[in-house]
Amino acid sequence: MNIHFLKRFFSRAQHPKQAVLVLGSGRSGTSVLTKCINFMGISLGTDNLLAPSKKINPKGYFENKDIINIHKAIGSKIRYRPAFEGYYDSPKIKKDRANLTKYLTDKFHEAQYLVIKDPRMNDYIELWQHVLDDIHVKPAEIILIRNPLDVVASNSRAWHRDKTMALRQWQVRTLLSLRDTKGQPRLVVSYEDLFHKTLPTLKRVATQLDLPWPKDENELQKKIDGFIDPKLQKSDSGGSLEAFKAEKNLTDDVKNLYLLAVKASNDDHFLASKEFDDQIKHLTTRYVEKYGSLYRDFNTNIPGKTVYVYGTDTQQVNSVNELLAEKGIPMDNENTKRIHDLLSQVSQQLENNPQETDTYADDFAYLEEKEDINNYVRKSAKKKVVWGIGDVLTSKVIEMLMTVSEEMNLNTRNILIVDDKKMARDTRQKSQLLETYERILKRLNKHPHLVIYASELTNPGIKQQVSEFVESSQEVAKGFDYQQRVTHEVVQLKKLGSAL
Repeated sequence: MNIHFLKRFFSRAQHPKQAVLVLGSGRSGTSVLTKCINFMGISLGTDNLLAPSKKINPKGYFENKDIINIHKAIGSKIRYRPAFEGYYDSPKIKKDRANLTKYLTDKFHEAQYLVIKDPRMNDYIELWQHVLDDIHVKPAEIILIRNPLDVVASNSRAWHRDKTMALRQWQVRTLLSLRDTKGQPRLVVSYEDLFHKTLPTLKRVATQLDLPWPKDENELQKKIDGFIDPKLQKSDSGGSLEAFKAEKNLTDDVKNLYLLAVKASNDDHFLASKEFDDQIKHLTTRYVEKYGSLYRDFNTNIPGKTVYVYGTDTQQVNSVNELLAEKGIPMDNENTKRIHDLLSQVSQQLENNPQETDTYADDFAYLEEKEDINNYVRKSAKKKVVWGIGDVLTSKVIEMLMTVSEEMNLNTRNILIVDDKKMARDTRQKSQLLETYERILKRLNKHPHLVIYASELTNPGIKQQVSEFVESSQEVAKGFDYQQRVTHEVVQLKKLGSAL
């Protein structure tokens, strides 16, 4: 038997195949680290890489377009981060998980090591770990950490991204990269060490993660020197940790996360400690409680209009649906099984947990249902120029509908039917109905809305009123002070309640 084959066979048997996952927020040096690891002799796995950007990343991203496409396919169904628990086993992404498994299986058929980087991978670390375990490949996870002020500045310079959203993206991806690598072979690398102590940092990576190291360090240093351009570090503040601690434009949770990560980058024992994991878990919980899961497509722009009809009487809601249908506007109602079932799930949960009414739209416990509603509304809004939902359940889950609509920047028209007939007929239900209508109006306080009284539904002018309201331009709708109008409408509702 060929001696070279035997050496290669026993070498592979002694050293398991490894996937080097480069993690951390974008604009944190992940591209530089990925290429430097490639210089160490570890394959990028493909030539099908994302092209460099002359203005943003002239040296290259070193991101695999096949992996990007798989991540984008997953992101079209799993739109929030952190994702709902157990998302990696969800039927929604069964095909995408199979595609990732096949891709990695094919690549590792010959390769011993691969280095893989895509910022979206931070959102799916648990999925990657499950897939790698399925194909018996060991992960080696490296988390890049950079001053969030510099990350935000770099995002703003590169993509003109909203600074608040850029900071939240840094925060959630840093949290996920530190939370979901718990118990895995990992280390944290600071931006400063990567750029100012590159060779020692790479040697640390190779030693601690059991990766191959080139025999000729001088050759490796030449490649690094020819690649890293200090002039491209345009958002490197170079500020001290003391200055960072004193920064007034950052919240304590952001400061604590960065300082915790910096400590972990300098102390491997601390990174491996229960204390570190507990603090990351605590900061993740605080983030979700404060903001909810971050919506992936916060720059999305869907044209057209989405009409929501709210009311407490099915017949009254359907009568408005019919008026809209006469104008050629398709309205999903209680007979539209998919959306009705989704709204029913949320409504039932709220009935079981009434104390959550004010916060459930951002509550992690409702995330999977929110995901499904978001996907349904998004798909419908993209397909139709004008469409809507008219179902009595919309009144019960208005916070969820308006939240997903705001996330997609939908141009909405909201119609509320006040059942003054029932309030006059049944004084016992009057206070409950008034409370429902007030809740709806307060949630619509920044959105175009029209209030119709049930007693007026048969008036000839209502059809024209509804038509003109739906057809009003977005500019006119945005220019109106709906917040002031809501205050007036709530007062009028209370007067009506007193009069009936």
